[in-house]
Amino acid sequence: MKKIFLLALLVVSTTIYSQELDEAYLQSLPESVRADVLNTIEAKDGADKPVYRRASTFIDKKEDTSTALFGSNFFDVIQSSFMPINEPNLDSAYILDFSDVLEIQLIGQKNIIENYSINRDGSINFPDIGKINVSGLSLNDASNLIKAKINSAYIGTEAYVSLKNIRDINVLVVGNAYNPGVYTLNGNSNMLHALSMAGGVSDIGSYRNINLIRSGKIIETLDIYEVLVFGKYNFSSGLRSGDSIVVGPREKIISIETGVMSPGVFEIETNENFTDILKFANGFGQNIDLDTIGVKRVAGGKTSVINLTLDELYSFEFKDNDALYIQSYKLDTVLIEGSVINPGRYKLNKGTTLSQAIKLAGGYEDFAYPFGGYLENKKALSVNEISKDKLYEIYLSNLILNSGSSSSINPEIMDILIELKNSKSTGRIIAEFDLNIIANEPDKDTVLEDGDRIIIPQITQQVYIQGEVSNTGAARYTPGKNINYYINTSGGALDTADLENIYVIHPNGETINLGNRSRLSFIFEDDNIELIYPGSIIYIPQKTNYVNTLQVASIWAPIISSLALSLTSLSVLSNNN
Repeated sequence: MKKIFLLALLVVSTTIYSQELDEAYLQSLPESVRADVLNTIEAKDGADKPVYRRASTFIDKKEDTSTALFGSNFFDVIQSSFMPINEPNLDSAYILDFSDVLEIQLIGQKNIIENYSINRDGSINFPDIGKINVSGLSLNDASNLIKAKINSAYIGTEAYVSLKNIRDINVLVVGNAYNPGVYTLNGNSNMLHALSMAGGVSDIGSYRNINLIRSGKIIETLDIYEVLVFGKYNFSSGLRSGDSIVVGPREKIISIETGVMSPGVFEIETNENFTDILKFANGFGQNIDLDTIGVKRVAGGKTSVINLTLDELYSFEFKDNDALYIQSYKLDTVLIEGSVINPGRYKLNKGTTLSQAIKLAGGYEDFAYPFGGYLENKKALSVNEISKDKLYEIYLSNLILNSGSSSSINPEIMDILIELKNSKSTGRIIAEFDLNIIANEPDKDTVLEDGDRIIIPQITQQVYIQGEVSNTGAARYTPGKNINYYINTSGGALDTADLENIYVIHPNGETINLGNRSRLSFIFEDDNIELIYPGSIIYIPQKTNYVNTLQVASIWAPIISSLALSLTSLSVLSNNN
């Protein structure tokens, strides 16, 4: 069986997908696998255009906005979803004006329901009462006024007032808006709605200085940063026909490259300083060096750097296009979890070792199982993710090569595909966790790296048997017993078992190929056979003569996709097949 797995990989990886896939076959695949099959075929160099292709899901996205001005994406919404609904169910504070329509119902000695449109002079004409001026009043105040007049005119009659239809208004949006012009909105609109209709603020416009002008006077000033940062969405004045919204020019643009929680480009006003900028950027970042503060400034085609103290920064007068940076330093850490006295995240100094980190965490708890200790490393995680992805590609290729109809799908291969796609890769590396051994053999102490994760499990009393045995699952650990004992406990090996390649995965992640074993060895105890430890996994694969070459990789799927595997384990499997 040596090298069969790698040969199967080579065969698959060098095969060109020349066959056509019918739609029924594709639709029989799980959605996630179907997408990967289509991606593989469409990306294959030299492949013919497939008969069946997915409908286009392309969405035209905007360019990266990481350097865009803060607030510039505020109006990137569908206008229709941003606008208020034109319905009469408004709160009682709604201000009435020309062309709003009121519904007045009388109940009692006089019973009528009539609609009354507000005239240009701001009144409604009510029979037997005459003009009632309601323009400029809130819906609640107008309702109380109308009820009072009706009660005086009609004895024993109760009046009910509601808003039937909302007026349309014409508002002029000018200045530095993307699309200046006159826009028709409903009477419940505010300045943000009008700006949205006009496409928002232009590239040179101000998000901080937007004025509502009525009869030549500034009625209200909108600062969009107040909305974005503090959630201030209350407008003191509603819009009326004839209003103008003027978007002023921006004053200063300041960028903050480092040292804050939300780096970006911000518009500031003349009277604002770093205190204001810090609010927009959500405060200082972590691990900042306040002794290294600088402002990059371009003037006359030359770039200069102004170094500042923290006190100077707060009173510093920024100029347009200044770039502020606050140096941050990287803090190396290790995360220690599980059965230690004080789990948590600890600072790493250069050369900090695993044993030193365990001591920093207070040492092991009484029920800790150091032999099952887990050290996860970012580099190992990256390698294991690549290994898992490659294995997934092998099975996907097998699926494509043997495709034709839904009946041709191998359910075992499909199960493996789904298992691999959903499994989480680990960055486990084998390390020595026994502090006594490390004390006597310091060279076995692992030097830690930034981002390493240490997990110390509690002692387990189970051994796991998988593969070609009568009963897979867990068996209770018995001290001093070897592999034969546990295989016999599980009902013995099946006829399909490959006894030449039995694997044991120890709790520390080490994987061992025990080599050839005769069936008699499982009947008569052999003390020389490897002892099993609490938490060990025994895996007996299936003989290759029971499967075809393209299915041979499936023999190893339970091992390779197992969370118990280390980087060394993968290396062992690759070298022995």
